[in-house]
Amino acid sequence: MDAEEDVQSVLTQETHELADILGQQDGAVLSKLYKMMDSRARERFVRAASHRERILEMLGYFSTADPAMCRQFLQMVCMHCDMPMRLESRLMSVTGSVTSDPWPTLGREALSICDPEEVIENNSHTLVDESIASQGWCVKRPRIDHVESYKATVRRFLLQRWERVMQGVVKEVRLEEAWVSLRHRTHVRPRDRADGALSPSELPQGDEEGTVEDRVTVHSLLGSDAQVTLLLGQAGSGKTLLMHCLGQKWTQDASPSFHLLILLEFRQLNLVARPLSLKELLFRFFLPPEGGEEECTAVLDFILENPEKICLIFDGYDEFHTKITHSGKLSSSFDPLCPLPMAELISGLCSRRILPGCTLLITCRPRDVTDLESSVDCIGELLGFNQRNVKEYAEQYFQDKGLNLKEKAVSNLLANHHLLTMCYLPALCHICCVCLDHIFSSGGSELLPQLPNTLTQVYLQILCAFLSRCPGSSTPLLQSHRAEVTLLGRLAMRGLEGSKIVFLSEEVPPDLVDFATKAGLLSQVDLTHEDGSKGQGYTFMHLTMQEFLGALHIMTSDDITEAQFRKKFNLKTRWTTKSNPKTVFTDSLHLYVCGLAAPACFSYLLQLVRGVGAVAWIKKRLALVRKLLRSLAMSTNLTGPKVVELCHCVQETQDAQLAREMVGSRPCFELRNITLNPVDLDALAFVVSSAGVGIGLDFGACSMELECLDILPSCQHIDFLIFRSRKYDDRFADKLSCILPRLPTLKRFEFICGNLTDVGAAKLARALESCPQITELNFSDNSLTDRGVREIADIFPKLPSLASVSLGKNGCSLESIYILLEKITSSPSIQGLYAEGMKDVSVLFVPSVDMKCSKDKTGLTVSLLNCSFTTDQMNRLCQLLARCPGLSVLDLSGGDIKADTLKALTDSLQELNISKQIVLNEIPISVDGLMVLTRFLSVCPDVVQVDISLQDPVRVSILFAGWLEKQHPEMSKKLCLIGCALLPPHLDHLCENLTDCSALTLLDLSNNSLGNKGLKKLLDLLPQLSNIQEINVSENAVSMEGVVLLADTLCSHRNMSEVNISHGGKKLFLKFHSSKRIQSEALRTSPDMEQDKKLSLTHSDIQPTDMTRLCRRLVQCPGLLKLDFSHGSLKDDAIENLLNILPKMTSLQLLNISHVQMSTDGVLLLVRSLIDCQRVRAVELRPQGEAFIKFVNVKAEQATCRLTQYTLSSGDVEKLSGILEQCPHLSDLDLSSNLLRDEGVKSFVDSLPRLRIASSVNLNDNRLTQMGALYLVNTVTTCEKVAAVEVSLGTEERSLIRFEQESDCGKTLSLRECNFGADHLQRLAEILTRCAAQLVKLRIRNNGLSVQVIEDLVKQLRCGHIQRYISIEEPWITAEAAVNLLSCCLNLNPNIHTIGVNNSTVHITLEECQNPTATSGGTSTDMSGSLSTVTISLVDCAVQGHHLVSLQTVFQRCVLLQELDLSYNSIGRVGAEFLCSVLPSLASLRKLSLETKETSEDVVLLLAEGLLQAKSIESLNLSGHMLTDREAVALTRALQNLPHLRTINLSLCYGWTPAGALELVRGLGRCLSLEGISLDSVQLDEESTVCLAQGLHAMTSLKRLNLNNKVTMVTGSPWVGATLVLLASLEGLRGMEELELEGMRISDNGVEELIKHLPTWTGLRKISLSGNCISDQAGERLIQALTTCTALEELNLSRNNLSLACAAKMGQVLPTLTHFRVLDLSENEIGTKGSVSISKALISMKYLTKIHLTSIGTSELAGLADSLAHCVCAEDVSFAWNDCGDDVAVKLAEVLPQCQKLRRLDLESNSISTIGAEALARSLQSCPSVEVIRLWRNFISTCDAQKLRQREKRLNFSST
Repeated sequence: MDAEEDVQSVLTQETHELADILGQQDGAVLSKLYKMMDSRARERFVRAASHRERILEMLGYFSTADPAMCRQFLQMVCMHCDMPMRLESRLMSVTGSVTSDPWPTLGREALSICDPEEVIENNSHTLVDESIASQGWCVKRPRIDHVESYKATVRRFLLQRWERVMQGVVKEVRLEEAWVSLRHRTHVRPRDRADGALSPSELPQGDEEGTVEDRVTVHSLLGSDAQVTLLLGQAGSGKTLLMHCLGQKWTQDASPSFHLLILLEFRQLNLVARPLSLKELLFRFFLPPEGGEEECTAVLDFILENPEKICLIFDGYDEFHTKITHSGKLSSSFDPLCPLPMAELISGLCSRRILPGCTLLITCRPRDVTDLESSVDCIGELLGFNQRNVKEYAEQYFQDKGLNLKEKAVSNLLANHHLLTMCYLPALCHICCVCLDHIFSSGGSELLPQLPNTLTQVYLQILCAFLSRCPGSSTPLLQSHRAEVTLLGRLAMRGLEGSKIVFLSEEVPPDLVDFATKAGLLSQVDLTHEDGSKGQGYTFMHLTMQEFLGALHIMTSDDITEAQFRKKFNLKTRWTTKSNPKTVFTDSLHLYVCGLAAPACFSYLLQLVRGVGAVAWIKKRLALVRKLLRSLAMSTNLTGPKVVELCHCVQETQDAQLAREMVGSRPCFELRNITLNPVDLDALAFVVSSAGVGIGLDFGACSMELECLDILPSCQHIDFLIFRSRKYDDRFADKLSCILPRLPTLKRFEFICGNLTDVGAAKLARALESCPQITELNFSDNSLTDRGVREIADIFPKLPSLASVSLGKNGCSLESIYILLEKITSSPSIQGLYAEGMKDVSVLFVPSVDMKCSKDKTGLTVSLLNCSFTTDQMNRLCQLLARCPGLSVLDLSGGDIKADTLKALTDSLQELNISKQIVLNEIPISVDGLMVLTRFLSVCPDVVQVDISLQDPVRVSILFAGWLEKQHPEMSKKLCLIGCALLPPHLDHLCENLTDCSALTLLDLSNNSLGNKGLKKLLDLLPQLSNIQEINVSENAVSMEGVVLLADTLCSHRNMSEVNISHGGKKLFLKFHSSKRIQSEALRTSPDMEQDKKLSLTHSDIQPTDMTRLCRRLVQCPGLLKLDFSHGSLKDDAIENLLNILPKMTSLQLLNISHVQMSTDGVLLLVRSLIDCQRVRAVELRPQGEAFIKFVNVKAEQATCRLTQYTLSSGDVEKLSGILEQCPHLSDLDLSSNLLRDEGVKSFVDSLPRLRIASSVNLNDNRLTQMGALYLVNTVTTCEKVAAVEVSLGTEERSLIRFEQESDCGKTLSLRECNFGADHLQRLAEILTRCAAQLVKLRIRNNGLSVQVIEDLVKQLRCGHIQRYISIEEPWITAEAAVNLLSCCLNLNPNIHTIGVNNSTVHITLEECQNPTATSGGTSTDMSGSLSTVTISLVDCAVQGHHLVSLQTVFQRCVLLQELDLSYNSIGRVGAEFLCSVLPSLASLRKLSLETKETSEDVVLLLAEGLLQAKSIESLNLSGHMLTDREAVALTRALQNLPHLRTINLSLCYGWTPAGALELVRGLGRCLSLEGISLDSVQLDEESTVCLAQGLHAMTSLKRLNLNNKVTMVTGSPWVGATLVLLASLEGLRGMEELELEGMRISDNGVEELIKHLPTWTGLRKISLSGNCISDQAGERLIQALTTCTALEELNLSRNNLSLACAAKMGQVLPTLTHFRVLDLSENEIGTKGSVSISKALISMKYLTKIHLTSIGTSELAGLADSLAHCVCAEDVSFAWNDCGDDVAVKLAEVLPQCQKLRRLDLESNSISTIGAEALARSLQSCPSVEVIRLWRNFISTCDAQKLRQREKRLNFSST
């Protein structure tokens, strides 16, 4: 192109930018330019509409004018206007120098039409402008020359670098063949657009997650609209080579839009630690200008002024040692000469704050891009080689190596699947070629007999190939060069740890440099140091080789400990997160470590490890690698990238077991939004195939080349395959169709959210025909039409295992539904067709093998939701449905179906043969339409229910007989017309329709407008509805008139059983007994017997007149009647009217008034019912809660009254007392929680003598003080009938008065936590004085009594003619205080019969001393100074030995003392010596107990000496003492001197040697008169055990024997025969009464031995065998044998192996044992049937007091709970740990009131909910004896538990 053409084209190209510049100039400049135009042009110029249009007109004029004139115009523009340097340089380069004639184009014509003066003026301006132009040009021209000079220098520099880079490159690099997968991350920014708008081509095209993926070439990257581009590529993908190629292409003007291209490498920039300015970055580390500072300044100015003409390439961001700075943290201003940290400089370029508009290209490895993604316009990822590229590269590589080698190598490469997939990366392709070259050139079969299987093995071969270039010995290469390889590995690892690729020359030893460069492992590179000086460094041949050598170092160096190894191998540090976008430096280090752990690499590692233990050391390290991988393989929370990475690791190890564990921990590999290459798929295939089990692959928006699909068939055992992405189209489907037939195990295939059309669907369908195991197909969310649906539907018959097909969200029409319905007629395996519009379309199938049985069960379902039908379309639909066999359900909900269309459907109903249901929800229907549908109940026998609700949402369904045939064998029909705006006239038509529908059981007409008139019409219809069971007429504006009408009907209609009205008539239900039920009950009872009836009027305000009208109607009710007025409000007049009629309502059984609002006077009126109506059995009233009045049919013999939770004043109490005085048959009265306070209680107790109460009065929780407590206590003196008063003012306030029963013989007082003051104590003493003659029990607990008060009390209560018991508990009664109190009491009251202190409670019994003398040896002794006390005890009250000394004189006076108990104290040696001193004086002592939990020296030794003088002792208890051999001998001697000894307890004793134990047992054996022995948990050896057995056999008087846990010897090991020896020794002991053998491991043989003795033990009362090994069969025989033990009271068989047989035998035997009291079968698998047997037995066991059935293997214990009603003596019951539900809890709640002696119920660890707990809480109101119900570990929330606990404190939800 010549200069003239060039100047015009340049002006045309730059028109828009010049228009912007000229638009900003003043009028003077434009006037000068305007005058250069001719007259015609000036006319057009003036006529232009706007300023910009005039400028564009002028520019257009000069672009077509003479080139010389155009050139002069541009010169003038450059001289007068400021513009970017790029533009100015370009314009001046095409205009040349300034001409001497500024107006060459003004001819004579132009001058002639000008004014002469104007011409002169113009001439003068021309001279001036010429001068100015000449001066400006002289200044600007050098700047342009500098830029052009620098551009030329850059060209040469980039060409030189290209030549260096290309050294050794086998194949020519062609950018047009290097493909990139490009994703635009943000909207591209428009260039050269004045309005800033996006052109249509610039708008991003839709794809998931806002990304657009295109395939472009690398060459086109610099020509795209994106300003910032990120090019990703794996290590070895050729990023650096391609960037240099881009530079080389630029030098050839391949990118003319860029004036400068600058290529920088991060590996070089990493050497710079200090901040750099932009100038330093460009001219120090890229290329300094040759023209010095002047050129440097000119070039920098050009770059700053023309950034859009600059291209910056940064190569290798992954090698950058830090992260870029977030754009929000950058400074807003920028100075190109101001130094910035390198990260900020790069970030400024990315965020366009520096050089805005420049083109920026950054290369990086894929995993290090998180911190860059938000700053770039688009992201591209390099695509690797395909098979054709690999073949071309290999042929080029082996071109000059001989034809034979070339053919051999290339053929092997292409034939080896693993090597071929590795070659996807260009660098690996080169390495594989080098590897094959080495193997085939050097006879590599000696080193590795087969080709490498893994990447690591390839690198081993490469290393050997490089090492072979260096001279060495004949030994293996690695061993020959061990030292050098070790140094290289250490250097490589040091670099990786420091994120360093480039090593300075001083960092590498010279010898190593020579070796490594000669081998080709290290390369020399030129460096620029921080100060600008040049130097040299070294890099490994490739980063992957550096990582491989680093892995070798890790696996072979003993410098790396196991902990360091774990840290270096932690794969999690490699996975990038947004919070930590830069991770470890390495890409493949972990892969090589895993690969070196493969068996094939063992011999190579052995060459690098020296030492004797090398083999073991290497094996240990390999095992560590596998262990670490195994922990990752078992993890189930790995995402897609991590799964792929782990597959690579497992593939490198070649460990099939690892693969199996990885697959076993996850059913599916989910891979989302990642790029997959053939190498990844190959790794995945290895894991899946090696595992050998079925697995699924789910590819979601994963970018992959079609060649990746070729690898899928090698993934054996693929169960399901899912592809979901718009990236997957027909081309993808075409390739996939070739793959599917090669997947024999495929059961599920999904191609969803894609771009699949009919063409692709057809290909996939044909391919799926070859997959007979397919059960599920999904083609949803694609671009299929009706044709594509037909293609898929055609293969249905060819897939016998097909279960479901999904086709939703495609471009289908209603025709697709018809196509699928046609398939139903020919495919009997189709079970259902479901469609929601066209959004969701699916077909369900029954596998052919199960088709017959499944069709019989379910039938065909057709659901076409939200589908619009015309009449013709509906007719066609019905025609197709009529041909569908077995149609079960038809659902057409939500569609736009008009009235005529609906009629077309109803007209075809008879032909459709629907067996179950038609659903027409969300379809509007008129009243006439309702009646049509209602008629079906009568005319269609198969229609069983019509359900219509026209409320929002509209519900319409018609049910057929097949819907209910299995649930209700008898035909019954239901009709629901809800919210249909029905009026009374409509009922006439409805009644006509129902006339012939006698089978109707339910009629729901709620939410209509029937009113009282409609209700009456409905009631008139009742005689025709003989089987009706329920009618719902809620929300029908029924008033009280209608309620009265219903009451009349309830009385007159025999079948009506219940009228339920609530909320003022808004809720109204009628319930009926069916005629068949009435007839059957009449046959069983009396034909004239009326049915129970109930009327509920709840949540309503009943007016007095309405109450009268209603009750008068109900007087005539013939059946047993229940009235429910709960949750409403009653005025006093209404209550009075009710009471007036109540005596006449003879059929009334219950009046429920729970939660009813009424006044206190109204409450008292209801209490009067006890007087007014003699049938009242119970009145229970409370304001919030359950309240009722119960009636009996005849006069009630006893009645109860509970009036709780009210606030009653003294006046109210007086009124109440006046009412109760008139009630002669009151049994129990409960006035708890009424806030009576002291005044109210006083008012009540004053009237108590006038009340005729038979049982008790409960005044709990009435806020009493001490004075109120005294009022209650005083009733024992003021009311003769009071038998007991119990008062507690503690946290649980309790006030109870009990009245005399037949068994009572005296009065009882119980006072707890009353904290009486002096005045109160005085009044209490007066009360006690008045009732002393009758008081038999006094319990005082924690009342703050002092010693003096207790002493006065004991002195005051001298015994009269009756026995009296006193119990006083105070926390200070311990240690010395306890001893002193005991002593004082004995001194103050000579009538103390027994006295003892247990813990902090003193127990005293008083009896009048009848005989003041005692006889001894036939002579009388005066006992006037002696005490009559027979028992003294100080148990567990912290008494020490020196405290006992004060009792010396007391013991001397207790000449009648028979029992002394000092157990669980610390008497020590002093106490033992004291006992020895007093024992001789206790001539009547029979029982001595000294149990202990502490260790005391010589105590037993001293006692043994004292026992020698205590000849009268019959019972001795030394449990828990430590006995040395010396003490054992002394005790043996003492026992032989106790002629009257009958019982001895040595349980838990220890400390002796085998010799001492033998001596003690021998001593026991000589005590032939013993009746009781307890040796619980005593350790004996074999000899001692045999000796014990011999001694037991000789004790013919033995009655009680305890050998619990006596099965271990001194050695701690069991002696198998010990149990049998001991059991055999019991032969002949006919007087046995109690036998405890717990935890002795008794097996069936032991049971057989025991059974031999049972027939002779007729007096046996207790046998305990818990914790043994008794089987079910042995247990059955044992129970059978117990039939002879008729006196048996207690049986404990817990923790054995008993089951059904034993339980069944118990059900037979236990009822025959009339004295039986205690049963424990816990922790035996009794089961449900066993529990039934036990429950039957309980019916006859009325004396049972304790039953424990914890964890018996069944939760069905309702029967057992019901049987407890017969166990009226039960005190302790446990059903814990059985998973019982609310049914058991509710049943127990019913039974508990009958168990009047029950104290404890254990229900912990079951499945009881709040419902069951509520029932138990209610039941406790009738169970005063119950102390606790345990409910820990049940299904009760903490909140509910707290509420229940506040309401009933006896419910325990804690673990203690």
